[in-house]
Amino acid sequence: MTRRGTLAYYLAAWVIGCFIVSLLQWSGDAFAGMIEPASDLLTSYFFSLVFGAAAILLFSFLLRRAMRLARTHNLWIWLLSGAVLGLVLMLVLIGAQSKLLSIQTGEFAEILFGLVLKAADTLSGHNLWQAPVDGAVTALVLCLVDRAFTARNEGAEPKQSPA
Repeated sequence: MTRRGTLAYYLAAWVIGCFIVSLLQWSGDAFAGMIEPASDLLTSYFFSLVFGAAAILLFSFLLRRAMRLARTHNLWIWLLSGAVLGLVLMLVLIGAQSKLLSIQTGEFAEILFGLVLKAADTLSGHNLWQAPVDGAVTALVLCLVDRAFTARNEGAEPKQSPA
């Protein structure tokens, strides 16, 4: 799991992606005239780590698969792909949320759907512009992480057995 940088890749996606969402929401409120202390940024970051984990891990998985198929580590391609994928993924999750919440489900299913789809609920409406920005910045960092582990693995020569 760590030889190809998988753990570092997904951990970077979770930590950086959730922080960017929190920072965008916090700075958006600051520009709107609602000055908030830095402790609100940290509180928002904590909740985005909890409720945004499923969405950002799905985003990073899809991005990595798409870029492996494209066989590129070009920063611009990752950046643009991350922006498009971030927006499309949020639109799909918003649609899934409205469909799933209209179905009569049990209490456990509502809690599970709430945890998985809370990121879409937060970014729906007037905050949807944050999805492509977060996707682009997160994809930029993920490109650098993936490139570092790919270059290290390609440079390592296979060990020969003494026999």
